[in-house]
Amino acid sequence: MNKKLTMVKVVEQLLIVSSLQMLLTIYIKSAVVPSFFLVWLLILVWDGNIEIGLVMAFLTGLIYDLVSHGTPGSTSIRFLVLVYAGSFLRVERLSYMFVLGFIFSALFFVSFLFEPAKGFSWEVWPMVKYSVIFALINGMMVYLIELVIRRQRWKWKKDYLGMS
Repeated sequence: MNKKLTMVKVVEQLLIVSSLQMLLTIYIKSAVVPSFFLVWLLILVWDGNIEIGLVMAFLTGLIYDLVSHGTPGSTSIRFLVLVYAGSFLRVERLSYMFVLGFIFSALFFVSFLFEPAKGFSWEVWPMVKYSVIFALINGMMVYLIELVIRRQRWKWKKDYLGMS
């Protein structure tokens, strides 16, 4: 029963994150589009949902490739590698989440250089500039989302304990 409830929550989150990612990818014509998928996957894994995170990494990678017209499966591989690497880290502090979100986002953006459909086509300085911007945006999203999640957990805990 508890697993079904967890799976329902995961599917709800997937629908919300997919909608946000599709809207941004379709309507923002920029070199830097934040990755809600990556942020969500990292938060899933850091909360201890490693198996669900790996399955969702594959699925969200396919969705991302379909929306962005990338090579099918290439983003799934990137997500799987980053989520697997992130699964070895137990992150408790918000500052560490920001730093690790920044690092994983920068690695994700740099890995786009090896996209089979696009090839290695960027100069070094634009690549560094855009990867830093992308990583800062995603790092701030990780920090803000986790801050909201922690405040909600504290609120629920206070309500459960009868504190006001």
